[in-house]
Amino acid sequence: MRKLLPILAFVGLISMTTNAQRQHCFTSEYYNEAVQHDAQYVRNQAELESFTKHFTEIAQVQRQGNTVIYIIPVVFHILHNYGNENITDAQVYDAMEWLNRDFRRLNPDTADVIAPFKSNIADCEIEFRLATKDPNGNCTNGIEHLPTLKTYSADDNSKTDPSWTVWPNNKYLNIWVANSLANQAAAAYAKLPGGSNSTDGIMCRNNYVGSIGTSNQTNARTLTHEVGHHFNLLHVWGNTNSPGVACGDDGVNDTPISFGWDHCNLNGSVCDTNIIENVQNYMEYSYCDVMFTNGQKVRMHASLASGISGRSNLWQSANLVATGTDGTPPVACIPKADFKSQYIATCAGTSVRFTDQSWKAPVTSWSWSFPGGNPSSSIDSFPQVVYANAGLYDVTLVVTNSAGSDSITKTSFIRISGPATKAMPYMEDFEDPTSFPGADGWVENPDNGSTWTRVINASASTGIASIRMNNYNTAVGSIDEWVSPSIDFSNVSYPVQVRFKVSNAQRSSATNDQLLLLYSLNCGQTWNGTTYLPSGANLSTAGIVTGNFSPTSAAQWRQDSAFVNPAALKPNVRFKFKNLSDHGNNTYVDDIYIIGNITAVDDVNDLQSGFTLYPNPSHGNTTISFALSKGGDVNIEVKNILGQSVMTILQESLKAGMHEQLIPVLSSGIYFVDVRVNNKHHVRKLIVE
Repeated sequence: MRKLLPILAFVGLISMTTNAQRQHCFTSEYYNEAVQHDAQYVRNQAELESFTKHFTEIAQVQRQGNTVIYIIPVVFHILHNYGNENITDAQVYDAMEWLNRDFRRLNPDTADVIAPFKSNIADCEIEFRLATKDPNGNCTNGIEHLPTLKTYSADDNSKTDPSWTVWPNNKYLNIWVANSLANQAAAAYAKLPGGSNSTDGIMCRNNYVGSIGTSNQTNARTLTHEVGHHFNLLHVWGNTNSPGVACGDDGVNDTPISFGWDHCNLNGSVCDTNIIENVQNYMEYSYCDVMFTNGQKVRMHASLASGISGRSNLWQSANLVATGTDGTPPVACIPKADFKSQYIATCAGTSVRFTDQSWKAPVTSWSWSFPGGNPSSSIDSFPQVVYANAGLYDVTLVVTNSAGSDSITKTSFIRISGPATKAMPYMEDFEDPTSFPGADGWVENPDNGSTWTRVINASASTGIASIRMNNYNTAVGSIDEWVSPSIDFSNVSYPVQVRFKVSNAQRSSATNDQLLLLYSLNCGQTWNGTTYLPSGANLSTAGIVTGNFSPTSAAQWRQDSAFVNPAALKPNVRFKFKNLSDHGNNTYVDDIYIIGNITAVDDVNDLQSGFTLYPNPSHGNTTISFALSKGGDVNIEVKNILGQSVMTILQESLKAGMHEQLIPVLSSGIYFVDVRVNNKHHVRKLIVE
């Protein structure tokens, strides 16, 4: 603040920098936003600052000969989608070790503190312990592993869910760990005291927790920095997120006014050329941070003595007993059953590996049930199962240790696909009510919110039906997917082109809904992207519509397309329309037509290859599409199930190349289309409904 430290001459002292690419803390942004929109927060902060000033003035008298160690109960909420963001308990334990070393001045690198600050390195007398009792008094290890899509682009909305236990902020320091943050440049952020109780705590990317696993030693002190914020410390250059812009003050009387540093310049003295700045402070961005000052310690203690945001209750004896952090040996917990699989969709006959993801306590035995699989049960921790037949299959896991057992059943968890159900060229206009999601297509709706549906609209691209993604009523960050039926590409060669009509409106110029087209060559096991991924204004065909958008004219539809070269010659191909919502406006898709270079009918011998019928089943006209490698005599007949000729469609000599021929409307029934080329027959079944 005001007390400045003189520069001393150091032998061999050099300026150091680091080239590591790092993300910053965004506590200041959240603070400044709250100040603008929350009058009560402003009042709480003012009250806390007044209390802190008074506390600081009498701190030496209060504390003399009366050392108090503040014990803080902690709970980690690991938000994950079964990826690397589901960090191990070992990584959390490592993070706790870093916190406790740093706040008790047990970190050996305090030896590196330069002379002007060596006598002012604080033992903050704050310790952290993982809770061993949850808010209901039940056994816990203080680490929750919560499967949720909220792990992506996480923000305050990611901190709560109706199905989750509420851990009160006046009983626990809540730390949420996510895959990514809504502010993509942020590593983490904390809430200064005074705001909403439900979001009070720290949100952190998984690769900034501890020094092992997905993180590293460079990032390990991110939580030290954020916990400092949680206990009302500001950045040493002031309450902004912009070091190196202007000199500022953090309200602490033994930290020099600072310019702020994003590299380790131990000679930094911008604000006063006679004063060295505390570049090694944990509340800097220098990444050579190794200390708090005694003034910062007093400011943190003030936040723990104040009733603002319940900080004063955290360390009370009654709360330590209630949270199981009073030093009483914890009882053994029953594990919480969970698991993941190598794939959730794949082809029949593929081996699928399952992995135990149970948490809360170590597991000593496993009992799996795989109805429809081989084996149908297992006691391994990592079993492998083969499903021979297409279908949706449940999986059950029971986990046990000395404290007891827990079980979980995931219904329709594994989707197994058989042979392709559609032929090329593929056409879908969604006029048939059974066309969506299709015979073996499906919709992925992980958040159980608004998603893809078939809708009737007089202004569909053609006819009266299309499919719609309801972005208007979908939360920001929601992902919804429609997976097409499987298509046989074995009679085509690349390039393969997907054509479709799309209609979309932006809700405002700022909304950025995105539509992607992907394809799978292995029954949805893995997905590949195409070059189609428009978003925002590039996706919109109708400009900005503030109301719930529905196309009103053909002019609001656009023909889009994408090439999918690697899909050629594969017998089982699926396509996926993937929507990433920005809570904008609705997206409609219609008239999907997938074509490729069809193998010449006169170059194949298989009676079921060489040409395609679409649509099939048909509700009206049907088109025959085929190719000839060289000219020849072509005869096309439609026959009934008795083999009797119903009509002759074509009987003439054709040149080499692609050909299409229309079959007039037939009465309902099963037919066979016989294409004879130079006296070689090729037959396909046609269903007319």
